[in-house]
Amino acid sequence: MPRKTKARPGRRVAAASGAGRGARATHGRQRQHLIDACISALHLYGPSRTTVEKVVDIAHMSPGIVRFYFASKASMLVASLQFLSTEFEEKVLQPVAALKEDPVAALETLVHLYLDPEIASTRKVSVWYSFWGEASSRQEYYDICGNKDERFAALVRELVERLITRTGLRQLDADGIALGLIGVLEMLWQDFAFRDENQIDRPAARRRCFAYLRSVFPGRFVSNEPVEAPQAPLPLSRHDSDPLESAERRALFTDAWQFAGAEAGLVEAGRYRALDLYAERVLLVRGADRVLRAFRNCCPVQPHDLVADGIGTFGPEGIRCRLHGAKVTLEGAPADSGGSQGLRAFETALVGGLVLVRLGEGPDASAEPDSWIEALQRLGPMNPGRYHARGVAADWKLVVEQCLDLTMPEAAGPDTTWSQIRLTTDSATGRCDWQARLTESFGGWTVERLRRLQGDGGPMTWRRCFVAPNRWLEIRGDGIAVLQVLPEAVGRCRLVHAEFQFESDGRESLAMAFLARRLARCGSREADAVVESMQRAVVAFGYQGTPTAAVSAPVAAFRDWYRRRIARSGR
Repeated sequence: MPRKTKARPGRRVAAASGAGRGARATHGRQRQHLIDACISALHLYGPSRTTVEKVVDIAHMSPGIVRFYFASKASMLVASLQFLSTEFEEKVLQPVAALKEDPVAALETLVHLYLDPEIASTRKVSVWYSFWGEASSRQEYYDICGNKDERFAALVRELVERLITRTGLRQLDADGIALGLIGVLEMLWQDFAFRDENQIDRPAARRRCFAYLRSVFPGRFVSNEPVEAPQAPLPLSRHDSDPLESAERRALFTDAWQFAGAEAGLVEAGRYRALDLYAERVLLVRGADRVLRAFRNCCPVQPHDLVADGIGTFGPEGIRCRLHGAKVTLEGAPADSGGSQGLRAFETALVGGLVLVRLGEGPDASAEPDSWIEALQRLGPMNPGRYHARGVAADWKLVVEQCLDLTMPEAAGPDTTWSQIRLTTDSATGRCDWQARLTESFGGWTVERLRRLQGDGGPMTWRRCFVAPNRWLEIRGDGIAVLQVLPEAVGRCRLVHAEFQFESDGRESLAMAFLARRLARCGSREADAVVESMQRAVVAFGYQGTPTAAVSAPVAAFRDWYRRRIARSGR
C-alpha cells in the first residue's frame, strides 16, 4: 500500500503566489496591448469615430475582453491619453529636469527627446492633436492635455532662465525665449503629424531647434552630426573645430577625474600648486587643518587667475587677490566681512602619493567608481620620480589614438616579444585594460636586464589601464607611470608623463624605470613628430586613412565611446 505523505502548504502558497504574479503580468500586457491598439485607432479615425470594434480588430482580440479592462469606450480613450501623458512625463520631462543644473545639456536633451521617434511618431503626435481638438467638450481631455503642456512650459521657462543667469545676458526675456522654443517644437510636431515616418527628417528638425537656440545664446549650441561606425576615422571637423572644443570640454572633461601631480611638496600648511587641467584651472592648497583641498583657481570678484601657475606657500592669513584684495582662508571660505565669496571646491582623491581631482560640480556619491583609482588603492605608498610635460601640435584625440596603439604590449618595441597578453575593452565606459608577462624565453637585452633587476626569476607582469577621455596608468614591478593628454586649444595639446617608484625599492627601481622607458615608444619625440604630421595632413590636406584599414580594439573602443558621448550631448 502506498505510503501517504503530508502535503506541504508552503509549496502550495508559493505556487499560488507565482501564479498570481503571472496572472497580473498577463493582465497588464493585455491592457497595454489594448491601449496601443486604441492609439492606433485614434490615429486612423480620431476620437469620435473610434469604436470598440475597430480597437479589437486592430488588437486581434475579442470585443468582450474590452469590458474586462475598461468600463466603457470613454474610459479606454482616457486611459490611452493618460498613457501618453505618463510616457511624456517619464521619458521627456523627468530626464530633462534631472539635468537642469546644466541648462545647456538639459535643453539639448529636451530637443532630442521631444523629437525622438518613440515620443514624436506620426501616430502619437496625431493622437495628441486629436485629443486637443476634443478638449473643449471633454473635461478629462482638457485636464490631461493642459497639465502636460503646463509642466512642459514651466520646465522650458526654468531652463531658459537658468541659462540667462549663467551667461549673464540679463537683457533677454525668459518668457519670450521659452515661448519661441516651444513654438519651434510645436510647429515641427505639426509637420510630423501629416507625414509618413520615411518623410520625416529628424536631424534637420533638430538643427532648426539648435539654430534658434544659437541665435539667442551664441556659442552655446552646435548642430548635431551623424554617428559613424566605430571603425571609421573621426571626421575632419573633429580635429579642427572651435565650437566642438567647448562641447568636448563640457561633455567629456568637466566631470572626469584628472591627474594633478604628486602630493610631495604639498605637505606643510599653506603650500599650494596652481595648474591648468583644461576643463578647469585648479588650485591645490594644504589647509591649516592639514587637509589637501582643490579649488577653482579664480578670483571671487572677477574671473581671472587668483594665483599664477606654479608652486608656493600662502601665509597664515590665507589667500588674497593682489588685484581686488578679496581674501579667503586656506580652507576656501571667505576671510573678511566685505561680502566676498569663497572658492568653489572640487572633489579630490589622494592615492599612493598621487593627487587626483574630479572637475565636476562637487562630490557625487552616485558616480561610477573609477577603475584607475581602484587600481592605485591596491598598490600602497610611492615616491615621485621623473616628471615631464611638453606641448604637441596635434589634436588631443589623434594623440590619444596614437598612444592607445603605441602603449599596447604588442607594440612595445622591435626587440621585445610579449607573452600571455590579455586585452579587454569597453566602449560604453571608454576603458581599456592590458595585462601581459615577459618570460625568460623571449629575448632582448632590455627585457633580460629588467627581469634580472626584478630578482625573483619569474615572469615580469605589466598592466596598462586607459580610462577615457585621456588617462593611462601603467603598473610595473618598479612602480607606476602616469600618462595624461590635456587639450590646450584647437589642434594643440599637452602630454604629461609622471613616474612613481614603490617605497621599498632603491637604486634598482630607478634602473628599472629607465629600462621600462626604453620599451615604451609612446610620448617619444619620434611619436610626437608622427602625430603632428598627421594633424597637418588631416586638417590642411584632408587626408584620411584607408576606410578598410584595420583598427586596433582600443582605438575602436575609444572612437565608439567618443561618438556616444558627443551624440548624447547633441553634437
